[in-house]
Amino acid sequence: MVFFDLTIADILLRLLLGMVIGFCIGLTGVGGGVLVLPALTLILRIDPITAVGTTTLYAFLTKITATLHHHRLKTIDWGIAVRFLMGAVPANLITSLWVSSQGGDLHFKRALTNFIVGVIFFSVVMMVFNMFTRSRPKMVEKERELAEHIQQKKIVRIELCVLLGAVCGGLIGATSIGGGVLIVPLLITLFGLPAARTVGTAIFITFILTMITSIIYGFRGEQNHLTAVIMAAGSLSGVYYGSKLSVKLPELFLRVIVLVLVLVAAIMMLGKTAAH
Repeated sequence: MVFFDLTIADILLRLLLGMVIGFCIGLTGVGGGVLVLPALTLILRIDPITAVGTTTLYAFLTKITATLHHHRLKTIDWGIAVRFLMGAVPANLITSLWVSSQGGDLHFKRALTNFIVGVIFFSVVMMVFNMFTRSRPKMVEKERELAEHIQQKKIVRIELCVLLGAVCGGLIGATSIGGGVLIVPLLITLFGLPAARTVGTAIFITFILTMITSIIYGFRGEQNHLTAVIMAAGSLSGVYYGSKLSVKLPELFLRVIVLVLVLVAAIMMLGKTAAH
């Protein structure tokens, strides 16, 4: 039986992928982009540009309730979020428009896939670095001192927000990756935000950026709406059960599992590109 060009098997596969990815997000809090994008390109064999557009729509849908939740909890630092978005929004618009307009260029698609793999590997490095610093009290203390030093220099703090926002906004616009794995460590290390406000602020920033990117890719026709919706629906239960299990298992063990999954996916994407 076929529903909107998808068979029941196709729908079930997308639901399963959404549940597994949601489960990983619930376990570790690692952003969905580095997991969703490889799943779309490797398992569902979706065109890389369409995969970026679909991933941003998935991320946007899954951030709606989370943003409302953190708004109610007052865990969003509006000052940092607004300044971050001052740089992120223009960069996001430019890169989204440019990448989504390259749909017919096969050489560009191959280059984009290679760039995405590079970003995924960089994300792995960032996750490993974050794990390392969190386990070293001296490193945590140095991060706190750096954040306090930046806090005292208002102009530098604003410039950093705008500059780093532009980098993250551009990456999300081009690859859909960068929300959790890049923004969260930056907010902790450079701006000294406590854990709850870091998560809330990062979720709000990512919500705005993925909304913009989703609109652009959707308008260009580089988006698989049904896949994003089905996977987002599947992730709801995955996040729930992953969150419940996360309190029962060691954090380091959980993060290593996700790191391995992301690394294997990146290597497989690289192998696929080399084969072509």
